[in-house]
Amino acid sequence: MTQQYAIDTLLAQAGNRSDERTGAVSAPIFLSTAYGHCGIGESTGFDYTRTKNPTRTVLEETIAKLENGDRGFAFSSGMAAIQVLMTLFTAPDEWIVSSDVYGGTYRLLDFSYKNNNSVKPVYVNTAFASEIEAAINPNTKAIFIETPSNPLMEECDVVEIAKLAKKHNLMLIVDNTFFNACAFSSVRFRCGCGNSQRN
Repeated sequence: MTQQYAIDTLLAQAGNRSDERTGAVSAPIFLSTAYGHCGIGESTGFDYTRTKNPTRTVLEETIAKLENGDRGFAFSSGMAAIQVLMTLFTAPDEWIVSSDVYGGTYRLLDFSYKNNNSVKPVYVNTAFASEIEAAINPNTKAIFIETPSNPLMEECDVVEIAKLAKKHNLMLIVDNTFFNACAFSSVRFRCGCGNSQRN
């Protein structure tokens, strides 16, 4: 059984582990671009900082703990995270998307669909679960919601939407820009086939 800690404890202990090589009691900030290895076929687990970095690993592990998730991934921006999620899908896959989605997300989805034969966005008012369910078809693979939305700060019923996603075996993607793990964690609404959250 895994020990459950209060969020205050998790935040206070984030990165507090001793560095075996240096003895530092807190995780140091690694600025190195490349990493050396003891020999051919012997890796430290780090090769090039763009793909993996010890500092970023601490951040990702902390995010996963705060969200009570299995794994966390850090990206340079929220749009980069959405772009990576889009690569999991191919045409004719569709996403049901909040009609009041952030403008940058709208432009990315629209441009990618029109120019790259990518996932097709289907925009609905996600404040109403009935509108989401009415838009589901055999090509629907995910529901993408923002809560609260940007820019109008509209809310949707994540519990009901998670039930819909689970019922139809869809990935639920929650853009959680305005909340953090202390206020709201969508990971608890896992749908069985996949869950993603962006903070």
